[in-house]
Amino acid sequence: MSEEEVHDTSSEASEVFTNQPNAFVRGVRSIFGYRKTSLTLFVILTIVVTAGLSFYDNSLELTIELPTSQLEKEILESSWLDLQNIARYPHTYGSRANDQVHDYLEEIIQDMEYDNDGEKIMFESGKGVVSYYESNNLLVRVNGSDGTLPALLLSAHYDSVPSSFGVTDDGMGVASLLGVLRFVAHNQPRRTIIFNFNNNEEFGLFGAHAFVKHPWFKQVGYFLNLEGTGAGGKAVLFRGTDYGIVKNFGGVRYPYATSIFQQGFNNHVIHSETDYKVYKEAGLRGLDLAFYKPRDKYHTGEDNIRNVSPKSLWHMMSNAIDFVQMGVVDDSEEPAVYTTFLGYFFATPISALARVNLVLLVLFPVVSTPLLFVIVKYKKWKLRVTNFLGVPLAMGLAVAVGQVGNPMLVSSHPMMVVATTTSIVVLVYYVVLNGVDWVNTSSDQKLVTMIEVSFVYWVVLVYVTWSGGDHTGEFGVTVLFFVQASTSLLGLIGWTFTRVRGGDEPLLSGEEERYGTEDERDTEKPLVEHNYDWSLQYLLIVPVSSLVVYNSGWLVLEGVNKTVQESLASEHLIYWIVVVFSQFLVLPVVPFITKFNRYIVLGLSVVAVVGVLMSMAVHPFNQGSPMKLRFIERVGQNDMVEVYGRQGFVEDVLSDLPSVKQTQAKLECEALPDGLEVCKYKSGLTPGNLTVEVTTEPRAESYGLISGAITIAAPENRMCTVHFPPDRVKAVVVGKFGNNFKAIPDGFSREKGNYIYKDRNGISQLELYKLDWNKDYHVGFEWLPDIDDEGGMRVEVECFWGDMVPAYQEVVHYSPNWVTWANKERGLVGVVKHVDV
Repeated sequence: MSEEEVHDTSSEASEVFTNQPNAFVRGVRSIFGYRKTSLTLFVILTIVVTAGLSFYDNSLELTIELPTSQLEKEILESSWLDLQNIARYPHTYGSRANDQVHDYLEEIIQDMEYDNDGEKIMFESGKGVVSYYESNNLLVRVNGSDGTLPALLLSAHYDSVPSSFGVTDDGMGVASLLGVLRFVAHNQPRRTIIFNFNNNEEFGLFGAHAFVKHPWFKQVGYFLNLEGTGAGGKAVLFRGTDYGIVKNFGGVRYPYATSIFQQGFNNHVIHSETDYKVYKEAGLRGLDLAFYKPRDKYHTGEDNIRNVSPKSLWHMMSNAIDFVQMGVVDDSEEPAVYTTFLGYFFATPISALARVNLVLLVLFPVVSTPLLFVIVKYKKWKLRVTNFLGVPLAMGLAVAVGQVGNPMLVSSHPMMVVATTTSIVVLVYYVVLNGVDWVNTSSDQKLVTMIEVSFVYWVVLVYVTWSGGDHTGEFGVTVLFFVQASTSLLGLIGWTFTRVRGGDEPLLSGEEERYGTEDERDTEKPLVEHNYDWSLQYLLIVPVSSLVVYNSGWLVLEGVNKTVQESLASEHLIYWIVVVFSQFLVLPVVPFITKFNRYIVLGLSVVAVVGVLMSMAVHPFNQGSPMKLRFIERVGQNDMVEVYGRQGFVEDVLSDLPSVKQTQAKLECEALPDGLEVCKYKSGLTPGNLTVEVTTEPRAESYGLISGAITIAAPENRMCTVHFPPDRVKAVVVGKFGNNFKAIPDGFSREKGNYIYKDRNGISQLELYKLDWNKDYHVGFEWLPDIDDEGGMRVEVECFWGDMVPAYQEVVHYSPNWVTWANKERGLVGVVKHVDV
């Protein structure tokens, strides 16, 4: 070799050596280059950060601090003691313990300005249902420094259901009111505050209805209702009447809110109601602050002091203390969209969000369509129909995997169900999109997929915007569409700067390398084609979208997953939520899914297989997440215990009861509509000293109608119901019986101490609630006789008691630890009598 040749070779080697990138550059390329290993790292980090932030945001222990000031410490200690005393026993309206709670509260407030509300009300509480109620609310008024401001009502109910100690529902609300009362006793508020410790919320919101008739109601402009539909945890802002009042919640120290639950009420996904409904319908503006999970302990004996903590109580109480110090309320009365994250509160009128949505819906198609035209026509981006088949095909197949195995499993293992479903959805997308990628010649299938996902979000956003004010919980769709569409738009803009093949590559190249197995082919392309734009696209789309979807979806699922026990319709709804949740969790990573490496695919396959197998093998209920059964014992012609629950579970529980085995009682199980069943049996454990006597009074005929009356004697009783044949009874009266029904006006009226209600469409049921334990009920009514009878009418009377039920004590004591019990009716036992009038 000549000296010149040696010199040239040395020069070339030196040039190659000097052109080698340094360690930093190689590190950046290995992390941000579009390689399977890089994507795996990004995905793992996204999962860890998303789950970690969501866990922190929803954690009571990590986000709420106990008070440090001496006054607030004393208030919390006193209120916690109040809660322990209030929830010592179940204290339903029909129990003596209810009177004890009333007297306990009255003793605390006796030195303040208060009124032992004795309103008697009568109103139509449902279609064909009329209710008569005697109230014993406790009202307290603390006058503010500015008498020109409308008063603020704070409300909580001190009754429980007969099957629960009522700690969360609503002992913590009552204890929080007492805490606020002690606070304002030391710090005069600016506006007058009226406290309504109301009774009998559980069976018809009666305490709230009674307050609306009280003279103090006229002072009130705003309200804060404190409730509980779970058992401890964090108190969430369930709903607000309007933006003007909702935005004041941003001033509390520990805001925790989402308008998703508000939409759940508006769309009737959440069926239970609170006093909020009464106050809103009466024209007040306010908020509903409540504990919301877990619902399988709601209204059961598990709603007890052991399952809550002072920190839960302090969360509700401290926010109430802060809220009562609000200043002037904005006049805006349109629905509000609101949420919190990491303690930061955000609220906006629904109209403002709608305007943003309209701009986004119009702007992105208008901008992206010309760009797409230019790219395809002048930049030679080759697209085929097959490019656009992947996402819709995979989405359709993924919907089919909504329910895996045991349908009840979501009640106790929601994370397992979501993880299994999501893993299967990811695998479906992975297989389908890799197939599409294999047959396509497109040089940027990733951007095509981004555009398709953007279109999916666009369609959803159109629906959300068109639906209007009832859809205040779908604000996350705006965020999802914005980040996805913006990133797609950036990709299209990058393509417009791409030179036709043979030219120089742009800074944001649309070119995407083809790859083989694992990472070896990721390094085969020249350095100019490392494609770092994918990391920017990933960071713009996936972290924000994943956090929005995961945090919102998990909040919804934790709030409603227990309702799968309530009906087949609820089961279908829950699994629809799971499928939608999984789809939206996966959509942000769909553009990058073909780059998943073998370890992610293997891990997802293991999760899917193990999840499916466990869903078939694991019992759906356990001590921590029990099944709820509902109990009522009816005493009358056929003394029977009735237990209601989902089909397939009730008989096994009851067959092991001692009274059933010893008496060889026959279990009679009957399938009910919507996936429920009722099992009945005769119990030897009959309650004692429960008597109902019904006597009739003379009747009279007038203008074709017949008037009659009955007297109901039910010692130690507060609650009875009179059932009439459908559509025949046109008027009812509680009090003295009279014959002048023709002169009675439609609706409610009061005459000489009698409470009268007339409805020409017919009254099928009259509910009676009284305070005097031993006073008889006197009920008159007017009815229209059938053509084929002699004018008589059979009336059924059922009176309820909330205690003294040995059969209920037996089922609680001997049932498995994965079962909890709740009341089916207003009491645990009902005594039934029939009388011909």
